[in-house]
Amino acid sequence: MYGWRARIGNISPTACAEILPYEFYRAAPDGVTFVTTNLLIRDARESSEVEASWQQFETAIENLVKTRVDYITLSGAPLVLAKGVERHRELLRDLRRRSPVPADTSPQAFAEGLKHLGATKLAVATSFIPAYNELVKQFLVSEGFAVLGVETLDTGLTSLEKATLSPLQVYQHVKAVGRRYPDCDAVLITSAAWPTLTMIQPLEDDLGKPVVSSSVGQIWNPLHELGIGTRITGYGTLLRTLSKL
Repeated sequence: MYGWRARIGNISPTACAEILPYEFYRAAPDGVTFVTTNLLIRDARESSEVEASWQQFETAIENLVKTRVDYITLSGAPLVLAKGVERHRELLRDLRRRSPVPADTSPQAFAEGLKHLGATKLAVATSFIPAYNELVKQFLVSEGFAVLGVETLDTGLTSLEKATLSPLQVYQHVKAVGRRYPDCDAVLITSAAWPTLTMIQPLEDDLGKPVVSSSVGQIWNPLHELGIGTRITGYGTLLRTLSKL
């Protein structure tokens, strides 16, 4: 079995997922696999699609449980934060109650990663509409962070199309956000649909501070929680901390 060390289950909110599975396998150690199931969202800007995805949520959990994964992550800040911070906490409790293995959401994963690095003041780069940016900010504040600014790169792309975004565009946007808020001690990129992994180290080198993306959080947190120590280099500070387990 390829996942002899760990099998990480993932519920993706989008109807198709490309970036997170690809980035997971670029970074994850041998013996760790990524087991995916998908909901319905094609465009997270459409609240009706976000709402309809919840109808598939229980089935997605059941499928991953039957597949006997060792960990479950639920991706998609627009999905899990859509009804506010308190609803997210209820959702996380419900997910963990239903799952016989450890579980988290993508926002909780990147929040835990940022706390692990000792970050307190954040600059946030997103691909979201203003309403979702506000939800992300509220969540981060509830987790104890000071959010110095939240900036959107408005590409006009749907959730399914974000995978086609150039890594150079991500790099330029995130670097500009980091420079705009020089007092931040970390920069957060909230979209796991963006290609971010290969940009993390160059951004850290240029900005002189940690950069964490949704993808990095969802790679780091399961490995950290399962106690899987591994040497991952070239993809930023947070993933390098796994060598110390």
